[in-house]
Amino acid sequence: MEDPQHLDLTLPCLVHDLNNVFQTLVEAADLLSSDPRWSALSAAILRSVERGKNLTSSIQSSEQSSAPLETVLANAVAFVEDSLISRRGPKIFFTSDVEPGLEMRRVWAWERVLINLFSNAVRAMHAGGTIHFRARRSGGNIEITVSDDGPGIAPEILPDIFKPHVSTRGSGLGLHIVASIVRQEDGFVRAVNRPEGGAEFTILVPGASARPAHA
Repeated sequence: MEDPQHLDLTLPCLVHDLNNVFQTLVEAADLLSSDPRWSALSAAILRSVERGKNLTSSIQSSEQSSAPLETVLANAVAFVEDSLISRRGPKIFFTSDVEPGLEMRRVWAWERVLINLFSNAVRAMHAGGTIHFRARRSGGNIEITVSDDGPGIAPEILPDIFKPHVSTRGSGLGLHIVASIVRQEDGFVRAVNRPEGGAEFTILVPGASARPAHA
């Protein structure tokens, strides 16, 4: 039987080790920043490290921070755009249509949801394209829609797309993470192929997970 004290230290030890990794990345980014050719990449690395540190802090914290949905969206878009800096290929664009005044709780969880949906769309759009984001109140709920200009989801995997390791590319965990977080918020997510082409993901979350800002 394992020592309970050992189990209690598992998360703090993991965070400690991750912080060591982050420090190594910071030092590498500092070296790159001295060369103008790599200054943009250096800045992207430092922003990613900061997000990583914030994520580990949120995992340890019992407090559930909140923020406007526009902020959550901007952070997720910035993360994906940073990941594309070294990509040599077609451009990825974003459009957004967000009803004003929506505030999300569990900010880092929702950023993970959007980052995974956006990253999935990027991998699908080999020829480039646009990721479309829309959010609206729907009764006492909030409805979020993410769609892309890619080829859509293969029909043979569409019914199981949110199960772990179901994918034609990558680890197949991104959409499983999305569904898991949405379920934790008592919401649901569905995936369809748009008639005009591309995939579309719709999330419906009860008002407990989204409330009017400054309410």
